[in-house]
Amino acid sequence: MINIIELTAAKIGDLHRANQPFDIIGRLNLTFNNGRWEHSEDFTCATAEKQYPNYDGATPSDYIGSQDRIAYLAYDDDRCAGQLLLAKTWNGYAHIEDISVAKTHRGQGVGTALLAKACEWAKASNLAALSVECQDNNLLASRFFIKHGFEIGGVNTQLYAMLGKPYSTETAVFWYKKL
Repeated sequence: MINIIELTAAKIGDLHRANQPFDIIGRLNLTFNNGRWEHSEDFTCATAEKQYPNYDGATPSDYIGSQDRIAYLAYDDDRCAGQLLLAKTWNGYAHIEDISVAKTHRGQGVGTALLAKACEWAKASNLAALSVECQDNNLLASRFFIKHGFEIGGVNTQLYAMLGKPYSTETAVFWYKKL
């Protein structure tokens, strides 16, 4: 049974514990037709692993007691199985700054439970939609967002261009879901 709790000072040590490598199995092909983003999938010959740095857009204390940000941690007994970092945006979205699930808990509903918590917080905060960004080479995350009703709202081919390899070849994909 997964238990999701709001981040507290006592649990700061578990923040980013679920940020673990994930499989790169291919990449999204993105096209813009008739005012809508469409996609298909290209698969790689060999699966690779990748891990992004911990989200550093805010300090842990920015989430505790804030009206504009919140962090949730998912636990399986006493093991941190996932995390969700959310922030209100200027344009009325609840932006998912980070969602991650520990490798041992993927495919077990932890991400879905965290996403449900994001929807709950957004509605309680009078926000009508969610937004999140991931990379075109993260097919598994893209599939997760599609499964949960997100649509592509835009892409950015230059967001990672100055970061060097392997990031500079990635395209940022911006996903949106109305609540």
